[in-house]
Amino acid sequence: MAGVVAGAQEGAMAEAIQHLLPSLPSAVVADLLSIGVCTRCVFRFLNVRSVDFAGSIPSPSALLAELKPVTRNGSVDTSTADVECDPTAAAIEKAATRVAGNMKEPCVVCLGALHLLVDDGANLKQIEDVVAKDGYVFDKFCLEVSVPAVSVVRERSLWFYLKEKYPEETIFSAQYESSSIVSLKEAIKWSLITPLESKLAAKFDANALLRIALLYKHSTSLTDLNFIHHSSGDAKRRRYGYEAKAPAAGLAAVAAERSAEAGESVAAVTRALATMTSKTFSRHFPSPPPQVTTPCDQSIMCWRMPVFVGGRYLKFSRNISQSRWMIDDERMGEGSVQEVIGNVVFPHYKGDSYKFHAAGREDIDVRMLGPGRPFIVEISNARCIPDSSEMAKLEAEINGLKEGWVKVRELRQVGIESCAIMREGESEKQKEYAAVVWLSRPVTQADFEALSSLKELELQQKTPVRVLHRRSPLIRPRTIHWMRCEEIKGSPNYFLLFLCTQAGTYIKEFVHGDLGRTYPNVGSILNCEADILQLDVMDVKMDFL
Repeated sequence: MAGVVAGAQEGAMAEAIQHLLPSLPSAVVADLLSIGVCTRCVFRFLNVRSVDFAGSIPSPSALLAELKPVTRNGSVDTSTADVECDPTAAAIEKAATRVAGNMKEPCVVCLGALHLLVDDGANLKQIEDVVAKDGYVFDKFCLEVSVPAVSVVRERSLWFYLKEKYPEETIFSAQYESSSIVSLKEAIKWSLITPLESKLAAKFDANALLRIALLYKHSTSLTDLNFIHHSSGDAKRRRYGYEAKAPAAGLAAVAAERSAEAGESVAAVTRALATMTSKTFSRHFPSPPPQVTTPCDQSIMCWRMPVFVGGRYLKFSRNISQSRWMIDDERMGEGSVQEVIGNVVFPHYKGDSYKFHAAGREDIDVRMLGPGRPFIVEISNARCIPDSSEMAKLEAEINGLKEGWVKVRELRQVGIESCAIMREGESEKQKEYAAVVWLSRPVTQADFEALSSLKELELQQKTPVRVLHRRSPLIRPRTIHWMRCEEIKGSPNYFLLFLCTQAGTYIKEFVHGDLGRTYPNVGSILNCEADILQLDVMDVKMDFL
């Protein structure tokens, strides 16, 4: 092995491998090398988990040189091996013939993927360049690896071959499981995480928002998956086909990249093989796996998972909507809460796009007062994330806008769990309102007492006429929890109505009755006509931040 490794670290690796050799079945190692398995995959298939697969693992010839004097019981045989009588020696001789020939062909199992990890720094530099190109600022990252689906078939093929040929080896005696070998994905991750941490000056964290994806494809082996299609049937093909929606915006690009290669995902192939016996498998695919002439391709992608900025907004204008409102290419109102907040927050994150979410919405002519309405800005693929001091500046910038339409409170970075809390609260929350109400006759103290005395009043609300074009025509039970009234001096037919309601209650319709579609209503309770002039949301009760 001398000359293969250099330096203290490589020397330590060489020493570790030297200690491993007596415990490895020499015949199996030599056999694997003879059929075109790379040394890294040799260690994978013997379930060796103490090896750096990107480090200076010995070449096939160097490994054979070390194996030659090692017998099955781990002792050193100083005599000349009898190739004809000793199966281990025969396997080594066969492997030596293979190694002496053309070893430039890719590994029959990993299809050359692990060769891309050789410790020359080129692969790390490629990853660093992709991350740096878009200017991401980060201190943590997560590494994702997507291997060719056909590699799973080839791994299973080699396992069946070894299990049949070496039944006496304990490692191959059990049923095949995912933990039986070091998976290709594991080997790639183990090999890259530590050097990437050093190269990128960041820590690996499986939950990190910044994702680095390595995608390996082997287009020339697509036909090797045909038997999976045939054995699964058309229905399963649709089920297993790589057509599922990606769970995040960044992964959509990954899925698109992979869909050009496959028709089957790794998980789908694994599921299909799990129910297939070795006999059935051998009818469709050879064991050991055949040689390939071209290695797999590697592509690198980088993106950040969605970032969420939350807070509460107050809306003081009766002429701006919550989100941008266009009818026939004409803007309704002077602006929107979404644009006021998004135009300040979004540029600081340097993302691709953003979405605005809120806990319900008020009509364009309704103000949002009190502590404000919970909202979240979801930013896709942010290049940088402002810290808490910068968030305070963003809040001040929004609140300092000259129009004064919108102000925000408690602006901060939140987790994805806040989205779930806000969605759940939409149907469970209570809301408080203040309304200016008109009656067709002068208001009396008895009217105030009649309304204030009602607690937990249940309404039957048909879908309002004004929203029938976009909501199903249903009858929805809603609850008015309490009401109280205040007079408006000098205006005998007007009063202020304060009320707390169940989420989803249409307040305007509760006041005027909506042609009898909401019952009871203020008019029916007071035996007169009633209408609403102004409405403000005073509170959205939700433990959000």
